Amino acid sequence: MPSQPRIPVYKPAVGEIVRDLAHLDTSGKPLEAVYMDTLAGLVYLRHEAGGCEWTTKPTHVQALPTPASSP
Repeated sequence: MPSQPRIPVYKPAVGEIVRDLAHLDTSGKPLEAVYMDTLAGLVYLRHEAGGCEWTTKPTHVQALPTPASSP
């Protein structure tokens, strides 16, 4: 069986706002949260307003789109 090409896992900077594709808000959209750290193969995230951290897999973390610059 041919091997599948590996998609690189996104590695955010500490404090960066990222999207967690594995956890959804009440409207069904992926949560956006602050990246805290990666430990033991899990990503630790926290809501921007604070509160308890949660974990997700690194493959579920996505960068937010950068806003288009205005002319």
